[in-house]
Amino acid sequence: TEADPAELRRRIEAGEWVVDLRNRTAFAAGHVGGTVNFGLDGQFVTYLAWLMPWGTPVTLLGETAEDVAEAQRELVRVGIDRPSAMATGKPEEWAGDEPLRSYRTATFADLTAELAGNPQAAVLDVRRNQERAERFIEGSIHIPIHEVLGRLDEIPAGEIWVHCAGGYRAGVVAALLDAHGVDVVAIDDSFDNAGPAGLPLTTTTLQEISA
Repeated sequence: TEADPAELRRRIEAGEWVVDLRNRTAFAAGHVGGTVNFGLDGQFVTYLAWLMPWGTPVTLLGETAEDVAEAQRELVRVGIDRPSAMATGKPEEWAGDEPLRSYRTATFADLTAELAGNPQAAVLDVRRNQERAERFIEGSIHIPIHEVLGRLDEIPAGEIWVHCAGGYRAGVVAALLDAHGVDVVAIDDSFDNAGPAGLPLTTTTLQEISA
């Protein structure tokens, strides 16, 4: 069944997951407050199944019926036989009278510029432990993507710059944090650009691993 804005709002407020299937750039530019973003252009079902508390009802928001159908096929593979509801179209149609929410996307060069003027800017690295051990931005906070929801109390107040290795996971986490009222900037860039952008990179020492 096609959910109207009132039903979508009711489901969000009930703690259900209302999943926007558009790409992370479109989502950042404008989305319904409280929705989460797992774009069909990445490993959609892998991360959704990994992060969502098991048994949570899922509603799918897609630009087209084909997008929703593709997502449904993917969900069946991880044991979610059918979404609770769906809607197609544009976020303005899903929001009804509510204003859309948005947040910035940025590059590692943008982060370099931010840190130059604001050395205390908070940077959240959501990559795996193994990726982190190889190289990371000095002073960044590390919470792997699958641990973020359980560690929200570790997210500092104020604006958070979120990054991963390529941008997809940062987009997922930025949307989750935005849904929890956190002020986010999603870094949509390859981590290979962090060093050339002038960010201070370091590697994990053995003491840190064993701590």
